[in-house]
Amino acid sequence: MSERAHAEPRRTADRRPRRSAWADRAARALLLASVLVATTGCGAQEAPDVFAAVRSTEPLASYVHFGAFTYGGVWGGMEPVVQLETALGERLAVVHWFMSFDHAYDPALVAAASTGGRVPLISWQPMNHDLHDIAAGRYDDYLRTWAHGIRDAHSPVYLRPFPEMNGDWVPWNGDPQALRDAWTHLTTLFDHEGATNVRWVWSPNVTDEPRTDDNRMEHYYPGTDHVDVLALSGYNWGDTRSNIGWRSFEDVFAGGYARLEALGPQPIWIAETASTDVGGDKAAWIRDMFATTAFPRMEAIVWFDMEKEADWRVESSSASLRAFRSSLDALD
Repeated sequence: MSERAHAEPRRTADRRPRRSAWADRAARALLLASVLVATTGCGAQEAPDVFAAVRSTEPLASYVHFGAFTYGGVWGGMEPVVQLETALGERLAVVHWFMSFDHAYDPALVAAASTGGRVPLISWQPMNHDLHDIAAGRYDDYLRTWAHGIRDAHSPVYLRPFPEMNGDWVPWNGDPQALRDAWTHLTTLFDHEGATNVRWVWSPNVTDEPRTDDNRMEHYYPGTDHVDVLALSGYNWGDTRSNIGWRSFEDVFAGGYARLEALGPQPIWIAETASTDVGGDKAAWIRDMFATTAFPRMEAIVWFDMEKEADWRVESSSASLRAFRSSLDALD
């Protein structure tokens, strides 16, 4: 049974190996940091080009970047984002929304989500576009408009194509080779068009559905040279789904996280997560999430702040909100 279902509100001919984009950017970030420390004796005051890679044994609350998908995304403006930030008492590091291949690139959305040190995360979904056609170049004119738009943004844009590809609720599930071909075609085309500020987020579901050997998330992985961030989706369904039941944050993500660690050296994000109130103590679940030390490479957590299959919202109760506020205080 599916974990979630979503509602929408580099050259194919040249496969020469290239150095991992993640490695290049990490090296540049480390060099910049060393120069800043040497010349000023303090860290940079502006948001970095990319989040610093982490490997920490401290609780997540002491270093993780926290972001959210807010109801409606940013389609109607930044008001829902600002309202959530006001409730939390904390500015979001990541602003997440969904777009399909039927939508044109929207520079206004990206510009709005890039203000104040925030970074945009766009889940990009080919709802009506065949993977083989994408890989074959049928939609290249459309893809170039996205590449040019992101290139001209002059700031990092995190792009999450084909999310939850190992889940049978999405139309791009079921053909790992076709997905890898489509993915590498995207990254190669964007490279050709000079969109060096794109960050590619490869984001399977935390469990394979169906749980068959040929549908394992690893089969969909296009390789380290084509992925900047490894990410997961996973939810605590509690008693809303009796076949799943109440699970802690560690219970939800431990298995998937270990599988991502084995794939590559990139930072690891939780691109989608939330907990229901039904069947347990959501406030305690949130505090335990931020207190865990089980995920040393976890760089960001992006909350799904919407009442959908369950009430996933930060403010589903006053206790839930208090748990967020107290936990996020550690990030200040």
